[in-house]
Amino acid sequence: MTIWLRTAVLCSLVSVLVGLGGIAAGEDASLSLAEYKSRLDQYKEDIQKVSALPDYAVQLYSQVPPSLRVEAQSRTFTVSLKFLHEGLDNVLKAAPAAKATILSKLEARIAAMRAEADSFGQARDGDPAVRERLNKILSAREFSRMRGPGVLDQLWERVQDWMSRKLDKLFPSVTDLDQLGQILVWIMIGIVSAILAVWLYRRSRERILDRPKEILPFIPSAKSWRIWLAEAREKASLGEWREAIHLGFWAAVSRLESDGVWRPDKTRTPREYLNAIPAASESKVSFAAATKTFEAAWYGGRLASAGEFERFMGELEKLGCKG
Repeated sequence: MTIWLRTAVLCSLVSVLVGLGGIAAGEDASLSLAEYKSRLDQYKEDIQKVSALPDYAVQLYSQVPPSLRVEAQSRTFTVSLKFLHEGLDNVLKAAPAAKATILSKLEARIAAMRAEADSFGQARDGDPAVRERLNKILSAREFSRMRGPGVLDQLWERVQDWMSRKLDKLFPSVTDLDQLGQILVWIMIGIVSAILAVWLYRRSRERILDRPKEILPFIPSAKSWRIWLAEAREKASLGEWREAIHLGFWAAVSRLESDGVWRPDKTRTPREYLNAIPAASESKVSFAAATKTFEAAWYGGRLASAGEFERFMGELEKLGCKG
């Protein structure tokens, strides 16, 4: 997901988070190394409890935060617990025979993290061997974000964790809440994306419709539509398709104006000419198509082509610009 889109989604959620009480501030506090090791010991006991009481996995899943912040030796580390969430989720979905294997792997990984924490606490700057061991520990995946996540990453994790906890309270009997939370997040992203798409479309339309008026020194019908049309074909013979479409548009305006479709006014915009045609008029559809082509080529600055000019001339012929 791109940064700007994530920012838009998060901004749309902030008011909801504030209104419902936000996220517990206690999860922001950093743990000391001793507290971190104690927390790992607790998780190890909890996993053993899940082995005896499989339903306890639901409660444990809701209690485990996305990550832990640990302060040790004047440094702050972020330890991801995503593996524990995924493992508990797999336990809830797995067949009874496979649960023990999953729990055993989780327990072994937490034990390895506990051993690494012990080694970290015993490290000394003056001991090269210990320092090398410490560097290996810090290069492990659990410590890959030792500089800490960015502001958006932290807020995104809090949003996901907050949604998970709210869903636990709303649907205590549903086990697969992580997937439901992800679905809700993507639905919200889709809504925000749709709003942005509509806004961008309207802005692009405004850029075309709000162009300055092209004020002619005379009303279009003061110059015969046949002359406008001849000039348009002359420009087309030179390959100047944009200018040819421009002159052809005024040929159509002159023709309809001469037929009394509207009162002459040299300050009208192309859209105002189109709106002046009665809805029941047979000329409405053809003039709308000609106006669209003209606006795109003349005001939009798009390169026109011979094929586009031919289609444009076809619409003009339907308006009576022949000869």
